[in-house]
Amino acid sequence: MYGRSAASGRADVRAALAQLRVNPIPDRQGQRLRQILRESLASSGEASSFELEVKLAQSIQELGVRRDSTTSRANLIFGATLTLRESGAVAFVDNVRSIVSYNILDDQYGTVASQSDAEDRALRQIGDEITTRLGIFFDRQLAGRR
Repeated sequence: MYGRSAASGRADVRAALAQLRVNPIPDRQGQRLRQILRESLASSGEASSFELEVKLAQSIQELGVRRDSTTSRANLIFGATLTLRESGAVAFVDNVRSIVSYNILDDQYGTVASQSDAEDRALRQIGDEITTRLGIFFDRQLAGRR
């Protein structure tokens, strides 16, 4: 959305996103999401007047049921609440959700690999959506100052 070839007005949005500090997110999935966000925002992680706090929640919804009453498919659901603070005051709050499916196999290793891949896809989707929403927020903020 705000790639290198974007118009000159977008450079200030990219600069604002890069100045954003992403606070630590608990648990392994939170650490992975934080890394995804830091990479997509090109955030240096240094102190800034803007801080992003993300609360991540995960649930699994079992879908397909075999004849022996075992599950064969599941949805992995991640929800994230993001709070952007400017100098400690709340500037923006939003919710993001991602639902990805994976197969539950007879082979336990295959199921673990399938679920891990689903987690990666869901966290990437959450990270992309958060980056997009923050980009829109900063674009509107900077447009108001022009």
